[in-house]
Amino acid sequence: MTGSGEEDALKRTKGELRRQALQRRGVAYAKHGAEAGRALARHGTPLVLGLSGRLVSAYLPIRDELDVLPLLSRLIAGGRTIGLPVIVAREQPLVFGCWRPGEPLDAKPFGLSEPAPTVPAMLPDILLVPLAAFDATGARLGYGGGYYDRTLALYRSKRAVIAIGIAYDEQETAHLPRGPHDEPLDIILTPSGSRDHRS
Repeated sequence: MTGSGEEDALKRTKGELRRQALQRRGVAYAKHGAEAGRALARHGTPLVLGLSGRLVSAYLPIRDELDVLPLLSRLIAGGRTIGLPVIVAREQPLVFGCWRPGEPLDAKPFGLSEPAPTVPAMLPDILLVPLAAFDATGARLGYGGGYYDRTLALYRSKRAVIAIGIAYDEQETAHLPRGPHDEPLDIILTPSGSRDHRS
């Protein structure tokens, strides 16, 4: 099989795994409701506050993504600064703008909201990363744009950062294939607890 053929096969496999995982996420969202976000905050607050680094990037949940807002409120109360992702351009790493609940955001396509360009940028020490699926090794399947893979690769080439994948337990997949540009997660955080994949 040619390199291009292998890449196409990997893309198809990931697409099917993503579809299945997002179906399970939708079921989990309907089943657990707001309690999932509260449980995530209970487990995630001591985890994140116990890590070195005060700058934490996060995301605002859309559709049936797990709600991280209860966790973010606790982290802010614990003295952490929160940043939200900004898409600069396709094929580029993300940047992060500082944000606190209640501050205005710019509406973007696909239901996304981003800090305005005038908001101070931050370089997070800890990244809370959304995902479609994860496996027991810390592999992450994203949404197909590669933004977090590029961002983590850039950050990790310069300094130590910690990537924490945020997901429902139901988003776990038996095995995720990895391509050459797929960046692993250091920790998985779900409503039932956390799994540390740092060696």
